[in-house]
Amino acid sequence: VTASTACEKLEKARNELQAAYEGFVQKLNQQHQTDLTELENRLKEFYTEECEKLQNIYIEEAEKYKTQLQEQFDNLSAAHETSKLEIEASHSDEVELLKKAYETSLSEIKKSHELEKKSLEDLLSEKQESLEKQITDLKSENEALNEKLKSEEQKRLSREKANLKNPQIMYLEQELESLKAVLEIKNEKLHQQDVKLMKMEKLEDNNTALVDKLKRCQQENEELKARIDKHIAISRQLSNEQATLQEWLEKESKVNKRLSMENEELLWKLHNGDLCGSDRSPTSPAIPFQSPRNSGSFPSPSVSPR
Repeated sequence: VTASTACEKLEKARNELQAAYEGFVQKLNQQHQTDLTELENRLKEFYTEECEKLQNIYIEEAEKYKTQLQEQFDNLSAAHETSKLEIEASHSDEVELLKKAYETSLSEIKKSHELEKKSLEDLLSEKQESLEKQITDLKSENEALNEKLKSEEQKRLSREKANLKNPQIMYLEQELESLKAVLEIKNEKLHQQDVKLMKMEKLEDNNTALVDKLKRCQQENEELKARIDKHIAISRQLSNEQATLQEWLEKESKVNKRLSMENEELLWKLHNGDLCGSDRSPTSPAIPFQSPRNSGSFPSPSVSPR
């Protein structure tokens, strides 16, 4: 009963305080609105005054900048005219210098051209003389060779006449020519056989290299097979371990759920026991506590589940 009366008193006090708080808040809002309107008016006045001041300052600064720009423009135009005159004068001087340099270079080029022309003419005359000497020498050599050829032809004709008289010599010459042809054919065949032998040797070398590569590939294949077998065994072992771990995790989750349920039950029991133990003696039965706000009257005493 004392607790209920105290709660009612506290509720009344809370309501009174809330009403006073709301009135105070309304007063503050009204005062805040009045302050805001005053501040807005002051700010508007200050803003208009500042705008007028800034406009006046801006106009003065614009006039100053205008006068300064005009002065700068006049100075730049004067400097431009002076620089233009100076550039024209320097340009005329450079043109005259270039003309003089061109004339001097032309005279030097003409002199060098004449000298080269004279040197080339001298070389041509020397070469012509040397060529004429070579021509005369070649003519003399040609005449000597012609004489030698005539003598050789006469000797050959005399030999042919002698050979016609001896048929055995003609037969021997024909046999020599046939033997020469046979020797050339055999030489060609031997050359072809040498080429074939070289190709066979190259093929044998390639075959040995391929055999070595095949052996290496077989060894690598065997090593890869062994590695694959090891990986398969490891994967099987890992899958078995994963299955066992999954079963263990399921068991642990079930145990954790059961322990959490037991913990919640114990906490609920401890909470109810603490609430009831503050209002009863150790020998008296437990009475469940209810708030006066939720129920207007206290419940009848009942025996605890313990």
